[in-house]
Amino acid sequence: MDAVYDLVVIGAGSAGLVAAPFASAVGAKVLLVEKDRIGGDCTWTGCVPSKALIHTAGIVHGMRDAVALVGGASAPTLDADRIMERVRIAIDGVYAFETPDALLQQGVEVAFGAAHFVDRDTIAIGNRHVTSRDFVVCTGAEPIVPSIPGLAQTPFLTYKDVFSLKALPHRLLVLGSGPIGAELAQAFGRLGSEVVLVEAADRLLPIADPDASAVLRDRFMREGVEVFVRAPVDHIERTVHGIALTGAGLRIEGDALLVAVGRRPRLDELNLDRAAVAFSEDGISVDSTLRTSNPRVYAAGDAAGSLQFTHYAGWQGYAAARNALFPGAMRGKREGVPWVVFT
Repeated sequence: MDAVYDLVVIGAGSAGLVAAPFASAVGAKVLLVEKDRIGGDCTWTGCVPSKALIHTAGIVHGMRDAVALVGGASAPTLDADRIMERVRIAIDGVYAFETPDALLQQGVEVAFGAAHFVDRDTIAIGNRHVTSRDFVVCTGAEPIVPSIPGLAQTPFLTYKDVFSLKALPHRLLVLGSGPIGAELAQAFGRLGSEVVLVEAADRLLPIADPDASAVLRDRFMREGVEVFVRAPVDHIERTVHGIALTGAGLRIEGDALLVAVGRRPRLDELNLDRAAVAFSEDGISVDSTLRTSNPRVYAAGDAAGSLQFTHYAGWQGYAAARNALFPGAMRGKREGVPWVVFT
């Protein structure tokens, strides 16, 4: 059994990277536990790589527009590997501020491994058992893989691996037009892929206001992104030439498939029941101060079923750590949260 901590933060994504340094700064003995890589989705497979790709795609799009204005000019020739190297450089630049050494300089001890609760006040990390006065669970979310017949037998991409591509798909099928699907569909289209965006709902980007969805659809169509709405997919298959989606009287073919139908809280390995922490498929149940059914455990960000935005997760990480360590309590939920989709 290790020494008792004041606060153990499980998950080193956007929420954890605010909660742990804040707790250390106010004098708490803190342990930050991470199964995979410090930085979470935002650093490695979300905000940072997607915005780097979107920025590059915007430059290419502007250059193509300029060709029509300059006599004798030719459209740029793209090198997919150089594009993805630009993405990797952006990731490395952000991660430099999130390494274990950088966190240690802020007084945060880091432990790598899958954490799970042993009882109400103890977790196990491999063979190591850790007790803490309080915990903040902020394990983030993971891609939803829908149970569409044929998908399990078909190669597909999610936001977890799309940034590892070595070549641009010739014809990319995008299933889902939420923020991830919309942003990446436009980016790959501007980089030169033929893109087909398929959405089961009655409009593109259902999270947005209807007027905004209409503006975006018009823009996508003008840029060559083919959009199908009210098009639920009921079968996916691997073909001789690539991948085919069928449903709603349509058959759409391409050579790569990006599944972007949403994200779900990542809770499966935590053994929350052993800690008497209530949860559902929507996330960990928390009150207005982010406290769970176990008063020693708080949850923040995507794991708590919150709005899936980096800035909101970071703010909730701060609120959860503050409420765990200090008397009184600040509200950890907001009715109105500003957000943006980078299209």
